[in-house]
Amino acid sequence: MAEPPLDPSLVHHAVARHARATPEAVALVHRDTRVDYATLDAAAGRYAAELAEHGVGPGSVVPLLLPRSPRLVAAQLAVLRLGAAYTSLDGRWPTARLRQVAATLGDPTTVVAEGAVPLDHPHVVWTPGEDLHRTARQGTPGAPARRPSPADPAAVIFTSGTTGRPKGVVLPHRAITRIFRDGGPPGFGRGNVMPQAAPPWWDMYAYELFGQLMTGGTSVLTDGDHLLPQTLRRMIAGQGATTLRLTTTLFHLFVDEDPDCFTGLRHVYAGGERMSPAHAAAFLSRHPGTALVNGYGPAESCMHATSRAVRPEDCDRADGIPLGTPVPHTEVIVLDPHGRPCPPGLTGEIHVAGEGLALGYLDEPETTASAFVPVELPGATVRAYRTGDFGHLDGTGTLHFRGRTDRQLKIRGHRVEAAEIETTAASVAGVRSAVAVPLRAADGTPTGIALFYTCADDGSHRPAGEPGEGHDPLHLHEHLTAVLPDYLVPAVTSALEALPLTPNGKLDRAALESTASRRRRRRPARRPAHRAPVPPIERSTS
Repeated sequence: MAEPPLDPSLVHHAVARHARATPEAVALVHRDTRVDYATLDAAAGRYAAELAEHGVGPGSVVPLLLPRSPRLVAAQLAVLRLGAAYTSLDGRWPTARLRQVAATLGDPTTVVAEGAVPLDHPHVVWTPGEDLHRTARQGTPGAPARRPSPADPAAVIFTSGTTGRPKGVVLPHRAITRIFRDGGPPGFGRGNVMPQAAPPWWDMYAYELFGQLMTGGTSVLTDGDHLLPQTLRRMIAGQGATTLRLTTTLFHLFVDEDPDCFTGLRHVYAGGERMSPAHAAAFLSRHPGTALVNGYGPAESCMHATSRAVRPEDCDRADGIPLGTPVPHTEVIVLDPHGRPCPPGLTGEIHVAGEGLALGYLDEPETTASAFVPVELPGATVRAYRTGDFGHLDGTGTLHFRGRTDRQLKIRGHRVEAAEIETTAASVAGVRSAVAVPLRAADGTPTGIALFYTCADDGSHRPAGEPGEGHDPLHLHEHLTAVLPDYLVPAVTSALEALPLTPNGKLDRAALESTASRRRRRRPARRPAHRAPVPPIERSTS
């Protein structure tokens, strides 16, 4: 009997195609272990059968608390096979953060993890077998066949939220597959090898991992939280890495610290922050045979919404490196304040439409309705995401960045809502007001957060010393370290007698940023036993 056709719009089907076509091709490399497509597919089938026995099925959102590994990949594919969606969490997040996420999910009945997990809701912990090859040989005991729609949820990505709690961005299958459905961008597919270093709870994890697996390439799973130049050198020499994706901050760092570490790569993708023309020019001069691609896109439009192969002449533009043109099955619209499309050259708010859009925020209909809006275009009305970014399209349809409309920041590739940090700080007894401002490199790129606060006016916590000296009478930094993930913990936490005001009585954020830059101090390390060395970011990227 012929096998049923596979739908490349579904993530697990797109991967399974290569298990049928090239079963012995290497899908995953982790340390000394190589996993071919047939083994990965068979192990995912076995996991799916076991998860089904624990009640996982259509409509489920399954939390995954596993480190980056072949088991994690197989577990994600298993969840998708059952018509469910996965959300990858970090077991090192503070317990309060994990419980916030669990509360957002509702009452998960099954959690994929090792050992006990600190969640308040009733749950069953299922632990996948450690050896994928052994698991694959056990066979699949008739796992239920589920065929979700490309519009059904595949993954939930938790981002920083302005309300003080994380927001769950619900991504459908089609959002993840759209860029790769027609073969993928250059550097993906058979014969290509790519390090996978993005955190599993970030949408770019799917770009690095499933981007290769859905096109027949090889993904090399890294250990630690950050890819380092020496690790990249080993991957190029030992695993034959051809393609790399970095946050823009790390790209700048690699160019500064070890510009030859890219030697041997054919494609380098960067995104998450504005690309420095000086660093791009230095890279292109040193590696003229390696393509450098600048990518742009929020999690709500899943991975990259636009991309641009950087040219030497781009580095001389007064307005910076262009964000590029839309990726497949994606549309970019720039609207004026009245919601009308801007003509070429006129700056407005960037909106993204197309198959990459999230279904919305998990159980937050009002927030979803305000972020995903109908946009009237000639001949049609489309659903679009308001990015909060300013930009313009030129006469060729290329997008150019002009800044943000709100206080959202990108720091080392992470999206940071200053309001979430402020809300968390304001919940601490004794804090009267709290303001978070960015710490910036010499070129203006945000590299961290400074938090200033004032104490309740009862005299019990009055700060001593001059404003900005890092005095923290409420030990607020320790509290934030205990409840926030690392990327949200301020590098500077300081109590002030009063917050500075402008002559017209508004908060003087510029003065706070100036104070922060003068009084910057290194943030205490957290959970050092579990952390890989973090690349330094205390430098100008101009």
